[in-house]
Amino acid sequence: MLSKTLLCASLGALLAPGAADREAPDARACKVYCFGPLLGAVQQAGLYPDSKTFVDRPLLSDPEDVLDAFQKLRQPADTSTLRNFVDTHFGKEGSELRDWVPPDWVEAPGSLASLGNETKRTWALELNHLWKTLAREQDPDVLRNPQRYSLLPRRHGFVVPGGRFRETYYWDTYWIVRGLIDSGMFDTARGVVDNLVEDVKSFGFIPNGGRVYYLDRSQPPMLTSMVMAVQEVSPNMEWLAAVLPWLEREYDYWMDFKRGHVTYIRLGHKAAVLNRYNSLISLPRAESYSEDVKTAAEAKEIGASAEDVFRGLRAGAESGWDYSSRWLASAGGGAATMKTIQAQEVVPADLNSIMYEVEVDLADLNRRLNNYAAAQKYETAAKARKKSMDMIMWDSGCGCYRDYFHPTGERSKVVSLGSFAVPWWAGLYGPADKAKDCPGNSCGVSGLLTSGLVQIGGVLTTTIESGQQWDSPNAWAPLQLMLIEGLDRMGDTVGAKATADGIATSFLDNCLLTWKNTGYMSEKYNALKPGTGGGGGEYEPQVGFGWTNGVVLSLLLREDRQLSQAGQRIFFA
Repeated sequence: MLSKTLLCASLGALLAPGAADREAPDARACKVYCFGPLLGAVQQAGLYPDSKTFVDRPLLSDPEDVLDAFQKLRQPADTSTLRNFVDTHFGKEGSELRDWVPPDWVEAPGSLASLGNETKRTWALELNHLWKTLAREQDPDVLRNPQRYSLLPRRHGFVVPGGRFRETYYWDTYWIVRGLIDSGMFDTARGVVDNLVEDVKSFGFIPNGGRVYYLDRSQPPMLTSMVMAVQEVSPNMEWLAAVLPWLEREYDYWMDFKRGHVTYIRLGHKAAVLNRYNSLISLPRAESYSEDVKTAAEAKEIGASAEDVFRGLRAGAESGWDYSSRWLASAGGGAATMKTIQAQEVVPADLNSIMYEVEVDLADLNRRLNNYAAAQKYETAAKARKKSMDMIMWDSGCGCYRDYFHPTGERSKVVSLGSFAVPWWAGLYGPADKAKDCPGNSCGVSGLLTSGLVQIGGVLTTTIESGQQWDSPNAWAPLQLMLIEGLDRMGDTVGAKATADGIATSFLDNCLLTWKNTGYMSEKYNALKPGTGGGGGEYEPQVGFGWTNGVVLSLLLREDRQLSQAGQRIFFA
């Protein structure tokens, strides 16, 4: 494992250019919140049921002073001593945040207030109220003394997912932005996006979440799609010109071979260049420290090194699917257990579909600004990526793209919604020569309907029941919307519209029934038992919930538009 000296230098270099040399505030904070003896002692002592609690508590003095005080304790410190130490030197988790009412929030946005169905109109307006409960701004001291906080500075107000997730999360934000736009909150949406652009300016990429302990990894790159969404409803060419260089900077981060996100796959004389999730740090995640140590200990029994397990856990967290049988080496032919995690060895179909969409959108945005040479560069990159995906990932048996597993040199056998929803959302339907056998993507739609994924309460994430939250029986809102919008892009030549409508109705009904039963919007839902939130994973199910609210609002407006076009809108429950 990395020595402390090398680790400090490595993390400092990851955090920001020159951070290790100039002792940037995030590098200073990281000595408490990312690694080191204090973090290890507190997390291994099990002071909190949730490891995230400790690393979310702000320091009451500078990190150097707190670490010096810790060194003066008699070591090893017992649990009581550690608890007293933390309570003396740290504030309460979340105390650096303030409730915030976005200035452009209104009681009854026109788009939602005009929904034809009374029950769903009432529900939509209640979801609009939830933006106020999830909106936050930071205490000004976070900007004055950033070294005392794990929270990354934010100059604009923002919307959090809810529950234990007290900070912004990268890919969650795309569906939150969609919901804000549907609620008429264009200025808030732009400010939320600008916060993430500031991350790219500061770090060269967008961290997994808005905490220093997430600075070793990102999440699915949705920033360009957020900019496209805001620009569509609130055009501002000056803003677009200002943010475009930072969208390109983020793309460069994902295409930087030294970061480990780029992989080369050879088939004979041909080579495919594709992306994967990765972290360069081989340590337990600060926010899940004791859980990771336990997983590494179990993996040792099967000969896996702790370093590889920790990298796999971090790569899996970067995927946003933390965790799924997709990342487990055993999933294709045995029990899917966390001790076999190898997320960094998987070349994901959904990540590469998102990267394809980024390339297409960067070409579009550059054309709008008359940057034709740059537009051509990204168009060429998108074509090359599709060719690589067709060569490596396409499975004619399901009419879908499958993950590729490096150690075996084979496509994954896991039946995953990521193989359908995200490629279709990005406009990827397979090789051009398959059209003669599968007109209008009929094989893909048939593959989805016979996959076992489509259920009474929405579409499963995978068909494997592993106990992980990104597996059966859970249905996650973002993937439902990506799938529905991907089907909508196909038109109705292969039953795509009816399939999309059926999935939208099933998922909305599940969410509404759960709302009526519990009074909450859930992070995830049980697709087999409508009316109940989902489960599984390494933390208790959360409610709130930012991206679910955004997706549901988008689906309600979609449903209302279709009823209007068909002349079937009703104005009673």
